Amino acid sequence: MVTLTTNVLGAFALKDGRVMKYLLFPDDPKEIALRLKIVESDLCEEEIQLIEELKGIKEFSVRGAGRFRKHFSDLKFTEEKDAVPAGDIAEQMGIMEPQLRDIIHKSNIELAKIKLRVVEGDQLAMQAISAIDDIDEVINELVERLREWYSIHFPELDDIVANHELYVSLVHELGNRDAFDNLQEKIKIKLHPDMAQKIRNASKDSFGAEFSTPDIDAVKAFAKPILDLYENKAMIEAYIEQLMNKIAPNISALAGPLLGARIISLAGGLKRLSTLPASTIQILGAEDAFFKFLRTKIKPPKHGVIFQLPEIRSAPKKIRGKISRTFAAKLAICAKVDAFGGEFIGDKLRGDFLKRVDGLK
Repeated sequence: MVTLTTNVLGAFALKDGRVMKYLLFPDDPKEIALRLKIVESDLCEEEIQLIEELKGIKEFSVRGAGRFRKHFSDLKFTEEKDAVPAGDIAEQMGIMEPQLRDIIHKSNIELAKIKLRVVEGDQLAMQAISAIDDIDEVINELVERLREWYSIHFPELDDIVANHELYVSLVHELGNRDAFDNLQEKIKIKLHPDMAQKIRNASKDSFGAEFSTPDIDAVKAFAKPILDLYENKAMIEAYIEQLMNKIAPNISALAGPLLGARIISLAGGLKRLSTLPASTIQILGAEDAFFKFLRTKIKPPKHGVIFQLPEIRSAPKKIRGKISRTFAAKLAICAKVDAFGGEFIGDKLRGDFLKRVDGLK
């Protein structure tokens, strides 16, 4: 079998340990470093060209088979356990050891510079999901204040409309409770007819105090930035979905982008998540309950943040633990594949997980 290997010198094809074909990298440490960064998760142009020139060969032994399969689905790539030493290649190419060490040293310096400049995608996801939490916290405080304030004028609305965003929208768009008489004609939001009728009836017989025009203007002005926060939250959620599909497509397919990003954040990053056992992933976010179990020997937590997954949250209590264990095991696989550039298997794992859930019910 032909072995493909890439090092600081270039891309090489070997047969029985001997170089049979090769493409060298440019004699520039910066260019070499750029290629070394690429081959961490993808193929560099020299690797692609080398495979294309090896026509007729359908099976290769490689390191990081996943990055090859993305480009050449018609070829077979077997994972090579041990890398071919760069020194062996250099010797066959007539490159002396001091020269090789110099190339490696200079290239590693440039590679370190590149890595310092590049922000890891999981760090962006962690910051974005934390921003969502911050926005939610601010929204909840402001909505509580708005409900107390507007309830002086229209207290019945607080009981009828439980959804915070809808409540804020109604206050901002209509203001005075007298405007709720024909609210369906005055607002952009479509309400359920029963709710609309309840609001209309309540506005006519409200026990609330009268608000002057300046009073209404002040309340509406307070509601406006809350709506802006909801818009910002939606925008960041869309950004997280796009980012997660890029950096952790398997986790995103299994858990959903938002929950996936939250799990990565709790783990301290994608690489660290990939090293955690399924039992630890299962209780991420429930550390306080777990430590209480260690101190008091009460029942250990069955799940942490993964409880947000609909299949776990809606399941009967007696099978939540089993579903949580199954999900955590699948997520551990996804994390390893995403962290080390493997192929996309998220849909398959998601399907297997749902079959397991159905089997437990």
